[in-house]
Amino acid sequence: METKTEKKLEKTFKILSNTNRLKIISLLAKGKKEITVNEIAEKIKITQPAASQHLKVLRTAELIKSDKKGNNIYYYINTQHMIKQKENIDQLFHNIINP
Repeated sequence: METKTEKKLEKTFKILSNTNRLKIISLLAKGKKEITVNEIAEKIKITQPAASQHLKVLRTAELIKSDKKGNNIYYYINTQHMIKQKENIDQLFHNIINP
């Protein structure tokens, strides 16, 4: 029987298995800043609608957050959620290495 944590990890791994989503997370993590959908699309060389779709998936999974400022929406890493996911991954590997 899968635990709640295992289900959350499975969902996160599935979401991040998409190359463009992984690029978006990497871009946001490296920049340590907020960035618009147009900037994301330009930097990872995809269309703005495609970037929007990927951002929606990442936001729904709580991996990123967004803030509207004026006419723009800025996206950034959801640090608290990412820390929790890292702890879950660390625990998973700990259990594998130290059964």
